[in-house]
Amino acid sequence: MRNAGASMDPPSDPFAAVPPSAVPPRPDSTPPTADQSTPPAPPAPSASPEKGTASSPSPAGRKHPVRAGTASLPRGVSADIFGERTPHPAAPVQTDRPSSLPPPPPPVVEPWPVADRTVREEPPPPVLDPLPEPKSALFRYILIGVLGMLLLAYLVPAFVMSGRILPGTTVLGVDIGGQTREEAADDLRERLYAQTRAPIIIRQGTRRLTVNPQDAGLGLDVAATLARAETGFPSPAEVWSALTSGREIRPVISVHRDTLAAAVSREIAAAVEVKGREGDVVFRGVTPVPVYPRVGHRIDRETVARQIEKAYLTPEVTVPVVTQVDRPKITRAEVRRTLDWARQAVAAPITLTDGVTSVELPPDAIAGYLTFAPEGDDLRPRFDARRAVARLERRTTGRWFVDRREAARDATFAIVGGRPRLVHARPGKRVDTDRLAADVIEALGGGSRTIRVVVTSGPPRLSDEDALKAGVEEEIARFTMANACCSPSTDNVAAAARLVNHHLVMPGETFSLNEVLGRRDAGSGFAGVIGTTVIRGETGTDVPGTSVFATAMLNAVVRAGLEIVDHTPPDVHEPGAPTGLEAAVSYPVPDLRWRNDSPHAVLVQAYTTERALRIALWSTKRYEVEIQGPVTGAITHLTAVTGTAGACVPSPGRDGFTAQVTRVLRENGAVVRRQEFRTVYEPRAEVVCPSVR
Repeated sequence: MRNAGASMDPPSDPFAAVPPSAVPPRPDSTPPTADQSTPPAPPAPSASPEKGTASSPSPAGRKHPVRAGTASLPRGVSADIFGERTPHPAAPVQTDRPSSLPPPPPPVVEPWPVADRTVREEPPPPVLDPLPEPKSALFRYILIGVLGMLLLAYLVPAFVMSGRILPGTTVLGVDIGGQTREEAADDLRERLYAQTRAPIIIRQGTRRLTVNPQDAGLGLDVAATLARAETGFPSPAEVWSALTSGREIRPVISVHRDTLAAAVSREIAAAVEVKGREGDVVFRGVTPVPVYPRVGHRIDRETVARQIEKAYLTPEVTVPVVTQVDRPKITRAEVRRTLDWARQAVAAPITLTDGVTSVELPPDAIAGYLTFAPEGDDLRPRFDARRAVARLERRTTGRWFVDRREAARDATFAIVGGRPRLVHARPGKRVDTDRLAADVIEALGGGSRTIRVVVTSGPPRLSDEDALKAGVEEEIARFTMANACCSPSTDNVAAAARLVNHHLVMPGETFSLNEVLGRRDAGSGFAGVIGTTVIRGETGTDVPGTSVFATAMLNAVVRAGLEIVDHTPPDVHEPGAPTGLEAAVSYPVPDLRWRNDSPHAVLVQAYTTERALRIALWSTKRYEVEIQGPVTGAITHLTAVTGTAGACVPSPGRDGFTAQVTRVLRENGAVVRRQEFRTVYEPRAEVVCPSVR
């Protein structure tokens, strides 16, 4: 410091530390004019003044070195506290001698005291390499590059694959990748033709059976299978799968349930099952016949059908089938007991009366409506009084228990203008058939054979609303047979048509021709001689013409696709009748019975013209029916025989042969069921009468 040599003790006068000449002028002060002269510099202090003897200028002449116009710093305070100053040159010593040199320049006045500093040269800063990029920025660049490459790797194959089935896609081992759906469909149909038609093997013990998939209603649904294949713009996962592993599409199987069930019954159950039988008693005419129980073996048809569907188009094409034991509940002893009861039941007629009118229920009518049903270990009788009363009412020409004008009437239909028209139902009076059934069972068990009929009032059993919902909408089948004029046979065909016409068969009901026609006598409108008949070993009675009507009805029912429950072909083929589809009837047996197995009611329309019999069935069409055949076998011929003179009745001969007719039912083009009707016609020799001379 410049005051290093000064005493450390503060001076008594702080302003004495700074000479007046060292005080710079204030920047905002007015500079001196020409008339003003610079005040003379004070005399320089001694180089080594005695301690405490320094001269002290007047406080009035001392100025503050920083704040212009103010007094000097206090005594003992140096201006060095404001920074180092550049020393001003000392004022020139005035001598008496004039100088040839120009006067010195005026001192430089600093606007602000700046401390003098020693400038030291700093070494130049070292040249450094640029700082490396941060690791996070480098990672960002790498990530963007990788993502760009991945996006490019996805988009290029995705654009190539879009609009077609993804590469590596297979169905049952057939590669359909890269194709359109139309191309893939054609490829699948061609390459899987044999596989979709390969038979399914059924194994039951050591027995092997086969089922044709087409006959069972099974097939490959190509359109639904290809619908599972993606053909749009693929996702990244789909592109990766197509480029690496591929995809196997599970085929979609089309199944027609009814056809499959029919195939199981026809191809498997018929060959594997042993039909069990409950003990029962049935009537052949008025003769009760025992039906003894039999142990059977059956299969679970629904389970087998599911297994066949599951095995189709898989490597495991063998379906194991297990039979179950079907044990009857009715014992042989119970059958014998019921047989004795049934013989007593038809031993005599029953008389129905209301106190004024009496109607007899003959043994054949009792047998026709009496059945037995198992209840636990017993056989219980059931009498269908409703059908029995309906038959008696049709046959009764005189007074009935209920005035027909007051009787309740069920809704039905009439064909008017080629369309079914509703015949309205009406409430009214009717025989109480529920009570009558119980009274008949009691009478057959040993009670009185005279039963009082109770008449009640109530609504019809079939209302208009129910009839309109029954589905009688259109003609589903028709058959016409020739009916020559003017013979007892022609009249009997017309009588049968009148009794059957407008008969309504509800869903699930079984139609019986003998039940509707009853005994063929004059009371029912039949004509001619009632003769004894023997048809396929069954004996009955009938009049000419009823078998013609039965044949026409059989053909109409076959063409309607309805179920044939029971029909008996004649022993000998009659010329003009449809070969292989003939029905012979007699009363009480044999009968023609068919069941309405559709969900809609069936209306029977039957009428005759001068030369023809027409039977039409009206309902809602379910199937397209195709009749194939007849296919006939070898013909056998017998030589003519000569009758005995006097009692000879000539008759033409008939050839014997075998005929088979097949009915094919189709629904929406698919085969639902096939049924074969096989008839063996016996030959009959011609009878030639000897000539009378």
